[in-house]
Amino acid sequence: MTTELRRATRNPIVATVEIRERRTEVRVSARTSDLSTMGCYVDTLNPLLAGTDIELRISYKSEKITVRGVVAYSKANMGMGIEFVEVQGSQLKVLQRWFDKINVLH
Repeated sequence: MTTELRRATRNPIVATVEIRERRTEVRVSARTSDLSTMGCYVDTLNPLLAGTDIELRISYKSEKITVRGVVAYSKANMGMGIEFVEVQGSQLKVLQRWFDKINVLH
């Protein structure tokens, strides 16, 4: 039996994401496979190392948000789990609107 450790419900949203490593300015373009108010999973063949401080620009449909995060875990050739560490209130409202749209469809 697997214990669910996530603090927020994950939503199956495929969105484009541009990740900027805050220390070196390295940029990675990828996509999410799920998203919550606390973080997301990013599909990428070249994930950043766990603990990397990042900024994410997430685009879904015609809207974009920017959040600050940290790489929680990394799987080579697969992707990385991102924990959001700073989400402005206005960005949180956009996230919730995305989730509401998805949940109406399911």
